[in-house]
Amino acid sequence: MKLDNVRRSDDSGAAMIFVLAWSVVLVLLVLVVTQVAVQQIVPSDRSERSYAALAAAEAGIQDYLVRIQQPGYEEELDLENPAFFDYVNVSGGDSAGTYTYSVDTSRAGAGGEIHVYSTGKSGDVTHTVEAVLTKRSTLDYVYLSDIETPSPDVPGAYSQSSNSGGRTGLTSQALANQLCSRYWYESGDVDPTGGVGNQRNLNFCQWAGIYSSERIAGKIHTNDVWRLQATNLSGSIDAGAISSSCRSEEEGLSPGEIGCPADHRYLTTTEPLYSNAIDGATWNSSTGFQGNSFGPTGSDITNRNPRYEPVLELPSASATAALMKEKASDFGCVFTGPTRLRFAVQGGVGVIKVTSPDTKQSGANCGGVLQDTSQPHTTGTITISDFEDLVIYVQDLPSSGVDDPNNDYDTNNVWPSGTAPSCARKYGSNSSNKYPFVVPSDSEENSGFYSSSAPKGFPSYYADVNNPWYGDSCTKGDIYVEGDVMGQVTIAAENNVILTSSLRDATSSTTPGATYGKPDPASQTILGSVSGRFTYIYRPFDNRRRWVRDWKESNADNPVFNVAMLAVDACFGAQDPSYGYRNGYIYLWGSLSQKYRCVVGYYGGYSKRYSYDERLTFLVPPYMTSLFGEPWEVKRFAEVNVNFQQTGSSTYELLANYPGGAQLFNPEVVFGNATVTNVAGELTVTASEPGQVVVRYTVISGGVEEISRLVIMVEG
Repeated sequence: MKLDNVRRSDDSGAAMIFVLAWSVVLVLLVLVVTQVAVQQIVPSDRSERSYAALAAAEAGIQDYLVRIQQPGYEEELDLENPAFFDYVNVSGGDSAGTYTYSVDTSRAGAGGEIHVYSTGKSGDVTHTVEAVLTKRSTLDYVYLSDIETPSPDVPGAYSQSSNSGGRTGLTSQALANQLCSRYWYESGDVDPTGGVGNQRNLNFCQWAGIYSSERIAGKIHTNDVWRLQATNLSGSIDAGAISSSCRSEEEGLSPGEIGCPADHRYLTTTEPLYSNAIDGATWNSSTGFQGNSFGPTGSDITNRNPRYEPVLELPSASATAALMKEKASDFGCVFTGPTRLRFAVQGGVGVIKVTSPDTKQSGANCGGVLQDTSQPHTTGTITISDFEDLVIYVQDLPSSGVDDPNNDYDTNNVWPSGTAPSCARKYGSNSSNKYPFVVPSDSEENSGFYSSSAPKGFPSYYADVNNPWYGDSCTKGDIYVEGDVMGQVTIAAENNVILTSSLRDATSSTTPGATYGKPDPASQTILGSVSGRFTYIYRPFDNRRRWVRDWKESNADNPVFNVAMLAVDACFGAQDPSYGYRNGYIYLWGSLSQKYRCVVGYYGGYSKRYSYDERLTFLVPPYMTSLFGEPWEVKRFAEVNVNFQQTGSSTYELLANYPGGAQLFNPEVVFGNATVTNVAGELTVTASEPGQVVVRYTVISGGVEEISRLVIMVEG
């Protein structure tokens, strides 16, 4: 018994030791697992804070995006917005994140963009994102029209003969103004008797289409409805690039609105419609209304069915004139009456040779004294680099006693009636012939003319004095322009812009082929052209429809245009496209937008080769986007690294990643309480208080100029 008891006692001790040993092992295992779990929990918590900080930064962008929709909000710093000065809580929800932001609005007007830098914070984690805001504008498209029919006022398009409009005393042109100045899908008058229909009269109002023989590379849009050739247009229009504002039921139609089917949002060139003449059209037995039931039918055979985009409102002529005059008065040049501009490059510098004999006064660096009653007229020189954002505006002869608040050069450029140099007879015995309005003294102009006894100028002395394209418009603000461009300029005419030959970026390709006329992608040259009425290619004919004897027809052959064009109240076209012979192709690398759609080719004129200039997505002509009232929206978005410094001074080397010879210019603090100095590309920023600081600066490297920004978070 005792032995057995002793044995059980010995077994119990061994078991206890074993249990204790396992307990230690288990404790150690728990400690290890706990340690691993703790190590995993810490990064997980940091990831959550990182996500919260990034979400807060994005919330800051959205906050500013709401505020910037207030008209003029970008023009001055909103002192009532706390996010400009400190971190604020994300509104709504249970987010622990906060945000603060800074902005660079210095290029909102001239450059059409705003840079927003929003820093989100959660705990000790921060993230900063940059959003570039822009407005939708015509610069987004290679081609845009408001109304897809020619302007009723296109010279020669509609007859001006009495009774030609189908009613006693009514001209066809007056009827066109009544019937054709609206979208196809809008209701209104459809005949001379006041009949009303739910769409535009397609038999009377002239049409142009898009054909398989054309090539248009880039986005195209009409606020109206397209007319497309009934064939595969894959070789003419880029995939997904065509849009229209003709709504389908899916987009919501107004009561009585005809609209367009979503799967066939266009009309075709083979519809059973009357093709009205484009030369002296009249109301006749074939131009009656096509009926309210007419509309797109069948399946799409073009492989380029337009998608829907809302109407892009074009600026009015009055609003355009007001803005362009104001900017030209403040930052550029205002000229008066018919004006010749010839762009050129001299000694590696972009210049403009300007002849404007009716201009008594203009701004500094605008070519000097130009008023000239003798002939040839004085030609001055503008150096484009003398201006940061050059706008040139050419006005009609101002009326006496009218003082325009947007214009510093109206009352001081008045001429008594009939005394302006452009309206004086220059040559010959025909008292009704005042051509040329402008006679440049620039000797480089001679190469464009054949030898003749008449003065060499614009329009040609030999042109038809009754031609409505210029007629007796010696008092009008017309620009006659051509040349090689280097620099950033917007030219604007109160009346017409007349393209006398190519108007091209000095870097554009001269090699025949697919890229003929294309600017160098690295070029910083950009040119905008805004006409209050027409923009047209100069094709001067005499009164017998013969090409004039002095201006070389080769000047009009195969022109290259590296221009963002906008014809505000009319359209872009070729002068007298039913006259003469074809002059080849129009090589456009840029953007073309117009109120109406004019003809560029008929018996004479041109075929099209239009391509979008991709540089317009980040480089815009001065103040052109300011013409549009569209809302600001995010165009580019990315996370960025910021620099941290304490209050006081820190130095930043910003040229380290550039090739040798790079130079830094024009550093400017555009946000925050700080100053900046530049010594050989090293910027020293001195900040007086905590918060965000943004410094904008320019770097020139290898002949290429770029604008960059230094973003700093200043800590106390």
